Amino acid sequence: MNVGLVGYGKMGMEIFKLLSEKGFPVTVFVRSEEKSKYNKNKIDRGLERYLRKGIITEEEFRQKKVSLLFTNHLEDLALSDVVIESIVEDRQEKLDIFHRLESIIGPKAIFLTNTSSLSITDLARELKYKDRFCGLHFFHPVSLIDLVEIIKWTGVPADLINLLADFCKSIGKKAIVVNDTPASAINAILTYYYLEGLYILEQGLALPSKLDELGKRFFFIGPCESLDAVGISLFTEALERTRHVDKEGMVIPELLYKMSSEGRLGKKYSKGIFLYQEGKIADDVPEFYLNPDQSHSHKYTDDSESFIAKRLLYSVFNGFLYGLERGVSSMEELDFGVKEVLNMKDGPFTMMRSIGIKKLSEEFNILAQRVGIRFRQTALEKLLYPALSKIK
Repeated sequence: MNVGLVGYGKMGMEIFKLLSEKGFPVTVFVRSEEKSKYNKNKIDRGLERYLRKGIITEEEFRQKKVSLLFTNHLEDLALSDVVIESIVEDRQEKLDIFHRLESIIGPKAIFLTNTSSLSITDLARELKYKDRFCGLHFFHPVSLIDLVEIIKWTGVPADLINLLADFCKSIGKKAIVVNDTPASAINAILTYYYLEGLYILEQGLALPSKLDELGKRFFFIGPCESLDAVGISLFTEALERTRHVDKEGMVIPELLYKMSSEGRLGKKYSKGIFLYQEGKIADDVPEFYLNPDQSHSHKYTDDSESFIAKRLLYSVFNGFLYGLERGVSSMEELDFGVKEVLNMKDGPFTMMRSIGIKKLSEEFNILAQRVGIRFRQTALEKLLYPALSKIK
């Protein structure tokens, strides 16, 4: 199977690395001839280094050198069986690429988008060959997170979903099928975790290092470290675009805009929520994070470690239940997906099942009363009882 890849930014590079390691011939489209030559030379030098060290054989070297290509001519993707788009999150730019691809790739070739915030349905609506189009969302870092979302739109053919499921297996990824939703199904749930962390910072209840320490009681990574890796501006733009703060009581924290205006855009820029210097990570002064005018949470709340940790855990439960309420995917798929991305021992549904609906309801009520109405659950029993009844 020949794979075309459009875009060679952070995600494009990781997808390319994955495909090349799995032995797929890959042709990468980049904007300029200069970038095309530079990246090809860089890959070839890496292959030569692997050959010298005995990591690959002479035969593998020759095969990879002719099968891993870069071009600034989109027409060179004409023989691709699959084309994966991974350019900037701009609707018109993506549509321009897809329209050009429709006149280039073969009649049986499929084209996919790695978008994490644009509507698959909206994009498909503009395409001539929409029956060959779908979302395939990889998570950063691709090398560490085995999950991939197959994002379907209403009219996507079942055989295309099955084909993509097989493709994901062939590249060593575990696929879940989700309905088209802004921010991707799993990212929408993670948004609740990130926002709750930012709300706690704005309240002055904990510094980022403590917050991440408490988050790691349940998850592999804390909200602050994860957000700095994602990028502050990217996350903020995604929030504005997808309106995934539309649940009652949720707002975009002012802290995000403050960091953006001061150029604190994440780990890549040596400062974000944390400060990074000479390999060390540090909190800023408490006053930097504090927002006395915040409207998302009650002014006075419990600052004990156990209660803050509970807020972080139940924020993920909150996002999970909201996703179920909107029908973004099945209980099982969402449970597995969140478990994989956050590297949890058990997924959120499995944890909630252990806690029990009565206790969950009590805890959500306490959080709604003491923290904010975003924790109010009106469909908890309706959502969980049917699933629990299927478990023997």
